Amino acid sequence: MVRFDCCDVCLKLAYGGHMVSINFALEGIRTMRKVPVLAQLAILGVLSIAVAPCALADSVNAMDDIYAAGGQTVVGPLGVGNAPDLISISSGVTSYTFTASGTITLNNGGGNVMNDADGQGSGVAPTSFNSGFGSISGITAPGQGYLVGVFVDGTASGPAPASLNFTTGSGTAFTSLSPLIDQVFYIGDGMTGDGTGSVQTFYVPTGATELYLGISDSFEYGNAPYGGGFGSGAPGSYGDNVGDFDVTATPQGGVLTPEPSSLLLFGTGILGMAAMLRRKYQTK
Repeated sequence: MVRFDCCDVCLKLAYGGHMVSINFALEGIRTMRKVPVLAQLAILGVLSIAVAPCALADSVNAMDDIYAAGGQTVVGPLGVGNAPDLISISSGVTSYTFTASGTITLNNGGGNVMNDADGQGSGVAPTSFNSGFGSISGITAPGQGYLVGVFVDGTASGPAPASLNFTTGSGTAFTSLSPLIDQVFYIGDGMTGDGTGSVQTFYVPTGATELYLGISDSFEYGNAPYGGGFGSGAPGSYGDNVGDFDVTATPQGGVLTPEPSSLLLFGTGILGMAAMLRRKYQTK
């Protein structure tokens, strides 16, 4: 469940300056001229902080099925999961960074496999594989039960893109990643190492309008050498998962901070409003 997102409010406040009345703006300019230069800079600095990109806190449940993103109805063995939460991508957002903490338990009561957001923990499989579903790709990565994401454009149609494999090359230690639309990608705890390292940057693909966070799970984790060799890789086995990850997604992008002219107009409008109200009460 999404708990807080102030970005839309920030945008409305920032660009609301264009709608400030001319009288307020003119009064603000006259007031601003009376304010020392250093004080003017301080005022604009405070306003710029108010419109900075805002982080979004989310709780990702162990049963949040990433393959149900975009409204897909998933059919899989041993129980499908819940639809993951939707994060709307604001105009101008070019990338995200993430932090994640907490642990979840897969196969609760039948092995009690506990793992962190990086998919690391006691008794986990060395790797896990998922074949994907519908228009959303699969994924291969170390461990199991790790935090994943997918960008979608709202169409939920067409063939799935190629699956990403995070067991080759730099693995999960990448510093930046540019996934395609409908291509499931590994997030983990958002750092190059397990609880350590550099913050990773995830770039938003062109045309993406929504971001989903969830878990990639399948019977026997899709790993044939593990647990008897019955893993097919099809999404499923969410019904026995418990726990939550606490995730913070921070958008990056220049549009969230208005250009100086907009910021100045907004600031002078606020000052003008304050000055006019002060005069009104002084005449009473």
